[in-house]
Amino acid sequence: MTRYISKQHHPAVRTIVKQIPLIGCLVIAVFSVWLSKMPVQAEAVTSPKTCQLGVYLTSLRDFNPAEKSFAANFWVWSICPFETLKPLESLKVINNREVSRDYTSFSRSENQSDTFKANKNVFWSEQEISTTLYHNWDTKNYPFDRHKLEISLEEAKLDASNFVHVPDFTNSDYQHNIDVEGWEITNFKVSQVNFPYRTSFGSPRIKKEANSRSRLVVSITINRQSKVSFFKLAIGVYAAVALSIMTLLLDQDFGDRMGIFVGTLFAVLVNMQAATSDLGSTNSVTLIDFIHIIAIIYIFITAIMLVYTRFLSESEQDSRYLMRSFAVPILSGSFVVLNIVVIAYAAIVG
Repeated sequence: MTRYISKQHHPAVRTIVKQIPLIGCLVIAVFSVWLSKMPVQAEAVTSPKTCQLGVYLTSLRDFNPAEKSFAANFWVWSICPFETLKPLESLKVINNREVSRDYTSFSRSENQSDTFKANKNVFWSEQEISTTLYHNWDTKNYPFDRHKLEISLEEAKLDASNFVHVPDFTNSDYQHNIDVEGWEITNFKVSQVNFPYRTSFGSPRIKKEANSRSRLVVSITINRQSKVSFFKLAIGVYAAVALSIMTLLLDQDFGDRMGIFVGTLFAVLVNMQAATSDLGSTNSVTLIDFIHIIAIIYIFITAIMLVYTRFLSESEQDSRYLMRSFAVPILSGSFVVLNIVVIAYAAIVG
């Protein structure tokens, strides 16, 4: 075909056609050089090393909303394919106030499980940890509140591009006879996340925008079962409101009855401070706060009604019928209904 083209066309065309084999060789050479560089760039992309980690919770205690903390005891173990991997030595308990490691063991074991099937032997280690952890208790709907407590265990030395945890879903659990007084454990879950950090911690080996650490997160959902503490906090409030409303039925001196209002109002305010101290301060209005606020409003309303009866008595008008037939039933009934509504709402929302 080349001979045909060279005979039929201009001499310049025949010259270009004769150069086609040389041009083809140059293109092939350039393409070969480009391919030779590809493996060098791909060598940086490697899979992170991994070990299987599991957790067994043995104790939950010292729930302290005022101090925003709770305590836990648990066992954590690792199964690794290589002896050089020892994740329990670099495991950090996140958001801890104090932590102690009471027992640690390490051994080489024959692999009779489905973990790392290609390995005849694996390296197993376990550790017992006791810790007090920070938790922001949301007591807005106390005593119908539900909480998700979290224990986060993070790899402190290697970033997620070099090492990640694999949860041991089969063996991770909690001790089902744990005595959590006044509470019930409704859910237990173990998961793994890569937690991002917007810093390289100054390491020249880590890219700031790609730095993350592997975390094993244990989530425990608990529901409050006991309502005794709520009864203790609320009974004083209800007694104060009842006493203030009952003063409208009395025929005693105005000054004596007004003294009762002052006492009941003071009792409610003191009780409100005690409840805040027990449950911890919060930026939102809790159920127990709302009950106290309602009580204060009703005490002020009854005080206004008392002042009104004083004006009626000074004008020689009988106020007993008005108070006993209208004021007392309306105040008592509306206070009870309003409390039922807000308590029912809190119980539903939880």
